[in-house]
Amino acid sequence: MALFGVGRAGMIHLKNLLSSQRAMIWYIVERDLTRARDVIQQYHLNDTIAVSTDDASQVYQDDRFSAICSATRI
Repeated sequence: MALFGVGRAGMIHLKNLLSSQRAMIWYIVERDLTRARDVIQQYHLNDTIAVSTDDASQVYQDDRFSAICSATRI
């Protein structure tokens, strides 16, 4: 899964996703990469990659994920 946005709503979705053993968050896509990296570190998401919204095309080309959770204003 790729999570777009880790603001207030994104953090709610993140916590819900982390409570599921079936969900794997491969990417956090966020305009503020420092924030994304902080969230990854805080929640020990060692396999998760922080991606800037400007580089989101990388996410769409990855065959590992099959869902996107969007919690951002575009």
